[in-house]
Amino acid sequence: MKNTFLTLLLLLFCLHTNAQKAGLEDFKAKYEPYYKATNIKMGILLKKGNQFYAQRINFENNDNVVFNIGSATKTFTAVLILQEIEKGTLNLSDTIGTFLSPIQNIASDITIEQLLRHQTGLAEVVGGEEEWYAYDIPHDSIFRRDVFSNVKPRQEAKIGKFDYTNTNYILLGEILEKINDKSYFDLLKERIFEPCGLEKTYPYLSKTIPDLVHPTDEKNESDQFEGINYKLFAHYDFSAGSIASTLKDMAAFYENLYEKETLISKSSLQQMTDFKGGSYGLGLQKLKVEGVDYWGHGGNNYGYAFRNYYNPENGNMMMYFINRFRVPMKNSVLKDFSAIMHNKSLVAFRKNIVDEFKDFEGNYILKGPELAFTIFEKGNILYFQVQNLKVPLVSYEPNILLDVSSGIEFTKSEDDPGKLIWSQSGEKLEAVTQ
Repeated sequence: MKNTFLTLLLLLFCLHTNAQKAGLEDFKAKYEPYYKATNIKMGILLKKGNQFYAQRINFENNDNVVFNIGSATKTFTAVLILQEIEKGTLNLSDTIGTFLSPIQNIASDITIEQLLRHQTGLAEVVGGEEEWYAYDIPHDSIFRRDVFSNVKPRQEAKIGKFDYTNTNYILLGEILEKINDKSYFDLLKERIFEPCGLEKTYPYLSKTIPDLVHPTDEKNESDQFEGINYKLFAHYDFSAGSIASTLKDMAAFYENLYEKETLISKSSLQQMTDFKGGSYGLGLQKLKVEGVDYWGHGGNNYGYAFRNYYNPENGNMMMYFINRFRVPMKNSVLKDFSAIMHNKSLVAFRKNIVDEFKDFEGNYILKGPELAFTIFEKGNILYFQVQNLKVPLVSYEPNILLDVSSGIEFTKSEDDPGKLIWSQSGEKLEAVTQ
């Protein structure tokens, strides 16, 4: 009887293992036509129990493919700060004026905890379109530029409230350097990369990194590798978004952070994950996917997007990156990852829908917001475009076109076939042709 029971357990494990593999193969089949059409590459790593499952969309399997993790860098910065607290060199209640000389429009009485929780009311200094032009500047105008020289006045109404801005974490990086009299990048290597055994992780993105997946831009969907300017990542993004890594290394980092005391103590992790009734702790976010709570911190940068989800109840993880700032079909992607983790089958998109929805194509004005948008076909795929934002449209059932990134459904008006009905979050609006 005991041997029979063990055999059944092994069979059940194999069935679950095969389910994850089959699920990722189905995922690849479902999304690759759309991502391939727009030059998007995706890397996926799922962990269930002690098993890892990897998949690549639109490029060959390679565990060493490197990408910029963007704002997921903030978790690394928060870890370094918590290490300083454990050493007794600073406290959450310390003010930045204790460490840094006065900076215009940045109050010296802002605390370390306010920086970590994005509760300072500080204006953004990096991350806008204007700063991103530095990505491919051919000269050295950003060489060692003071990123705080143009910071706008503090927004008093936002003090004490969550308001996400990279400025907070760039200041934390400056404080770390001041305390240690050492480069932030050296601190990353010595106190995180090496203890965690991260073999393919780099302090900032550079063209010199081996196996770097090439970034693509939003507008032209074209390769931007030659435009990479390491100064943008090292000098602008800095401690808010500079790091480059692999999915394998990132999984090792999160395991060491959440499941071991390699980096910080259990009590420090409890501080880090004390969200105080909100969704942002100390360099970490509380995320919910299909009703399940996760810890993580997403990242978006010019040419890259990264998402990570860790289930504190069982240690399961979902991670992916793409070589584009925005993630097309993101809501559907996450829902399907959750389905795979729970051994559920994926629902495929309907095939060959271009002819069926031919009369949906055109230029429209959404009545009410007076928003202009276009539905058009390219490469046998239908797209929805608002200004520079372009996403593919799919269908799960006849007569309904769906943008799975935002949940917008398009149907024909019953009263006037020349109009579209835009349905989103229970609200319906009419769109008329221009």
